[in-house]
Amino acid sequence: MIRTIQSLHKYLLIAVALLPLMSLPSCQRKSLVEDVNVESVLITGLQMSDQSLPELEKTTFSIDHRKGLIYNARPLPKGTKIGRVKLQITASPDALPKVYIGGVEQPSTSGLDTVNMSKHAEGVRIVMQHRKNTALTKEYQLKINIYERDPYTHRWTESAHPAPATATRDDLLLSRLVDNGQAYYYFARTATEQHLWRASHKSPEIWQEVTIATALDSPIMDIAAQGGSDAIICLQKSGQCVVYSHANGGDWAQSNALPGKASHLLGNLYYRGENKPLIAVQSADGLHFNSESGVRIPQTFPLEDNARLSLTIEHHPVELLIGGSVADTTALVYSTSNGLDWLTPHDAKRVSKVWPSKLPGCMVYEPQDKTILLLKPATQPKQATSPAMRVYVSLDYGTVWQRLTEESILPALYYDPSQTHQRGLALYRGDDGRIYLFGGLKGGTPTLWVGQPIRFQ
Repeated sequence: MIRTIQSLHKYLLIAVALLPLMSLPSCQRKSLVEDVNVESVLITGLQMSDQSLPELEKTTFSIDHRKGLIYNARPLPKGTKIGRVKLQITASPDALPKVYIGGVEQPSTSGLDTVNMSKHAEGVRIVMQHRKNTALTKEYQLKINIYERDPYTHRWTESAHPAPATATRDDLLLSRLVDNGQAYYYFARTATEQHLWRASHKSPEIWQEVTIATALDSPIMDIAAQGGSDAIICLQKSGQCVVYSHANGGDWAQSNALPGKASHLLGNLYYRGENKPLIAVQSADGLHFNSESGVRIPQTFPLEDNARLSLTIEHHPVELLIGGSVADTTALVYSTSNGLDWLTPHDAKRVSKVWPSKLPGCMVYEPQDKTILLLKPATQPKQATSPAMRVYVSLDYGTVWQRLTEESILPALYYDPSQTHQRGLALYRGDDGRIYLFGGLKGGTPTLWVGQPIRFQ
């Protein structure tokens, strides 16, 4: 009896020991099946395209598998009308997509079928069904976001602080605003005077005039931002450069950064701790980029009456320059990442469609959504139109420009037909995302406007 009980106990121990091993394959198989089921009906990518809507093909759709939601984080422009589009769904070959719009199932789709999305506002459902097991499904809601109003509209208020006093003078020959990452500098030049103003990033509304050293051997003609410190590069009429350093107590020091004598300052590339001023140099056979032996500058190149912007693209510094003669049908757009080759989209048969004028305009870059906003006075002899100020946006670093038409993008004063636009216009972005605008109007008080972009609220 005792031996029987011992034998039974022995068998029970063996059975208990083998039980996890017996159940393990079943658990593994169940888990494996569930993983396969989920993966086989997931959408991994979605894209829509329409030849009449080039921005649609560039639109990125995000996929939230947990919520079963597909959406475009950056809304399409206001007024976008979506009709028949090519719908491309990326998923496992085992999944069969079914599209429902307004509750109505659309004709059987593959990955590239044409679907009528004109009623997308009524709701779009995409049901992914396993081809071999129809009980396995995954449902998504497709939401196509379109701005209800122009996304570049701002809520404008007048600052309690004035803009630089020289911004509204009617005798300005050149004005320039630059940002060195720590402070903003505004330079204005007349036939007989030069004025330099500074506002820090910490206090972007407070402008204070900088005293230009009387010991300089010739007047300052233009400025560019110098990276790495609170300083700017200033081109003198003599062709030499001086550096104003606020960080060093407001020192003015001679710069040896330029080869030869420069006639124009075109910007500055700051990369890996080094500054590379971009200049035009006069020689016996004309103007050249960077040195007398550099590339010949085209006659149409806007040397002085230009809008200028420095930005970083894929870790590389880029200088963007827009301007051009009113004789042309569109303003020229140039860019360079090394100062040796200034490229223009015109070379690739791309026309900017930016209004040409003798007034330079100004630009500001918004890193949050990688857009460039361009303000361009539309004054052109015998062809003045209303409004006299035009606004453009570029989503591809200046290659293609889209004109913005809502008048709430700028303060109403800039659209007033009674206003006369001139040099002095300045636009800059604060660290908090707000933008600041002043100048560009003849006469009046030097008002500083503060704009809150509605698209980030």
